[in-house]
Order: sequence, then C-alpha cells, then structure tokens
Amino acid sequence: MATILIFEDNSSLALCWREALEEKNHHVCCCTTVQDALAMTEKLMPDMIITDMMIKQGGQFIPEGGLTLLARLKIKYSPPPRIIGVSGFKPGLYCQATALEIAKNSGIDLALYKPFSIEQLLAAVEQLLASKKDVKSQTS
Repeated sequence: MATILIFEDNSSLALCWREALEEKNHHVCCCTTVQDALAMTEKLMPDMIITDMMIKQGGQFIPEGGLTLLARLKIKYSPPPRIIGVSGFKPGLYCQATALEIAKNSGIDLALYKPFSIEQLLAAVEQLLASKKDVKSQTS
C-alpha cells in the first residue's frame, strides 16, 4: 500500500483514478492547486504524486501546473516523491515539445498521455513503486 497524491484539474477524472487506486489498497488524496499539492505533500509525505502537467482554471491554461509543482518539489525534497506526469496535450504542428517532454527532462519518473485506461494507470503505478527511478513514456 502506498500513499498517492493526485494533482488534477478534472475532478471527475481524479475521482475515477482515486477509486481505482483505493481498490488496490492505496491511500489517495486529490487536489487541484499547486499550493494544495505542496501542503498535502508536506503533511502526507506521499510515496507518489500523479500530476497533470497542464492545469486549466475557467477554461484557460494557467502557469501553476505540474511543471511548477515539479520544480518546487525538487527544491524542497531530495529526493522528491515518485512522480507520474500526465497530459492530454500532444506535440503537433505548432508545438514540438509538450509539458510531458519538458517534464521528462526535469525529473518525472514516468509519463502517460491522456486518454489512458485505468489498467494503464494501475500498471504504471505498480511499475513505478516496484522499480528503481527510471523515466519511461507510455502512450495509448
């Protein structure tokens, strides 16, 4: 059993992930802001954080997303908790690097592109909890 923090702006999606992880006997907390994620990390000292790399508020992307959280965790904790970065924003014509690509270079442990299945999430969590620190990318 691990303690897992989910930082995700889509509350329905976070609830779905939470329920699936709790069925596997993990202790799970959810939040939607960097400030809450940092406070919960301080209080809970989670084994893992699942963070959305691009957060929206009011339909607009804001700078206070997963990349900000990742940077603050790296400053405060050595080593930081295990981190799975998730994002639905894939490279395209106008953007060659995504937040996940940037995050891989900044120290996330594993990347998942949305949409992904619950089975993929559970496999990623178990893989990361069982393995040494290694950055891997999984696509759907």
